[in-house]
Amino acid sequence: MKDSAGNWKDLPLSCPSIQIGASKMRVCDFIKRNLQKEWGAIYTQPDFIGLTARINFSIWT
Repeated sequence: MKDSAGNWKDLPLSCPSIQIGASKMRVCDFIKRNLQKEWGAIYTQPDFIGLTARINFSIWT
């Protein structure tokens, strides 16, 4: 992740990007981890889009 100046906050993820046409994403973006418990959840693409849409909607309302 980069800050507003373009400097890395953390090291880039080691998993490769998924490319479909002009679209790029990382599989790691679909994974939510709890570092204290060392487990996480993997979302399907529709669930992930719905989750981020709800978060974005709640920020703007």
